[in-house]
Amino acid sequence: MNQNDLRILLVSPLPPPAGGIASWTQQYIDWSEKNNLNVEIINTAVIGKRAERINQKTKILDEIKRTKDIIKDLKTKMNKFKPQIIHLNTPCGKLGIIRDYLCAQIAKRNAVKLIVHYRCNIEDQVNQSVISRFFLKRLSKIADLNLVLNSSSNQYLMKETQSNSIITANFISENFVLDKNKEISTDIKIISFIGHVQRTKGILEIVDAAKHLPDITFKVAGPVSNDISEIDKPSNLIFLGSLSKQDVKNLLQESDVFLFPSYTEGFANALLEAMAMGVPIITTPVGANVDMIESIGGLVVEVGNSKSIIDAIKNIKNSNVRSIMSTWNINKVRNEYTIEKVMKKLILYYINELSK
Repeated sequence: MNQNDLRILLVSPLPPPAGGIASWTQQYIDWSEKNNLNVEIINTAVIGKRAERINQKTKILDEIKRTKDIIKDLKTKMNKFKPQIIHLNTPCGKLGIIRDYLCAQIAKRNAVKLIVHYRCNIEDQVNQSVISRFFLKRLSKIADLNLVLNSSSNQYLMKETQSNSIITANFISENFVLDKNKEISTDIKIISFIGHVQRTKGILEIVDAAKHLPDITFKVAGPVSNDISEIDKPSNLIFLGSLSKQDVKNLLQESDVFLFPSYTEGFANALLEAMAMGVPIITTPVGANVDMIESIGGLVVEVGNSKSIIDAIKNIKNSNVRSIMSTWNINKVRNEYTIEKVMKKLILYYINELSK
């Protein structure tokens, strides 16, 4: 069997709203169209006000409607498309993991191979909820193959459910990877952040670092949550709002350091993009962050500790140190995280499951 013989039903959100999983889904679909991989999509994107602005509270009626629509679409495409593989992306949310389990049951009743892809740091999402852990165990056991984003999720899934999993990285387009060495400035002039501008991304620590380092410009890109938009920030910290892909690339091109002090992650696309553009990294030891930079492509700081960030910025001032980090990051992305390499692995997983 080769990839042209496959029929994949992808259960995953598409934009809008933009986000890590949705962006991954769109790239997966685009690559499949170019490479003759036969894929149908069940769009699981959020609806209502949650689709318009980050951090909106979940409304039960919206979630009930969303679940009904997803299950109806799944049953319809199961009958018409007759997939061999269902690739189910789950962010492991409290209500979402129940819905994802219902979708998994439909797959198994129809004797379709089920791959469950956990698009989060699993422990952070489910550990505080008995119900979430219950459905996590049921979901992982019903799956033919479990895919996770990082080593901590791999370990947690084994500990909590006794289920094996394969660590599978996110991907990036080859066109986004810098095709030459990045020019490294003598001094650190611009430090950037890209992502949702909210407390759990470490924004307050970025604000504090900017106050203590007035000679450096901190550029923060992404949609701003209500509570952060009202905070008192220093003049050397600039909120850029949401940026186009080209503007993101331009921002990373001018950045001397990428600061990503998040409290929780699965596999951060923003960090991946910064590495692809050869930007030295300062980040926290959550999700796949350490797996990605391996303490070579940047420095690791404590979660919620602005002094740790300030010290790291001072420790990364040497341009030779940043040059080594920059080159290593580009090579790491080119060797492991391009869409061609990751998609070929996924296709191999599909074919292996069908051959069992």
